[in-house]
Amino acid sequence: MTTELGSAEFWQKIRDEPERIAAEVCLIDTTNLDLTLQRHASLHAWINAAHESARIAEERARWEVTKAYALALLAAKAIPDPQTGKGKTVDVFKAEADASAAVQDANEALLLAQAKRGTLRAMASALEDRRDMLIQISAKRRQDQENYSRG
Repeated sequence: MTTELGSAEFWQKIRDEPERIAAEVCLIDTTNLDLTLQRHASLHAWINAAHESARIAEERARWEVTKAYALALLAAKAIPDPQTGKGKTVDVFKAEADASAAVQDANEALLLAQAKRGTLRAMASALEDRRDMLIQISAKRRQDQENYSRG
């Protein structure tokens, strides 16, 4: 793997090129199979831990959306309708809250958190498949070595 796990470049690729970083993380280097086998468990553990952290960050972002929306609703209720000078309808409150910059920013942060968690979840799943492939490749290599030493 050329990108260091957890580096700024890694997180940048998660955001901008999730498919590329996932392919890089899950690559099987058959020319250096022993090293790939040695590093697999720690790589999988790291990705699972990062996924859990991303899940928690997503929940925090979801909470920030809820708070921003509540504050935007309160702000919308505090200002009467500029045309009539009377209170606004519930639909107008909701529309103003949805359109507020704070809610938009919080939703954008939530979407980024969801994308990050989704990418890490996909990597964790791919690493499980990678483990199965490593087992098969290792077994085939052992069988080839046994056949070669007999023959």
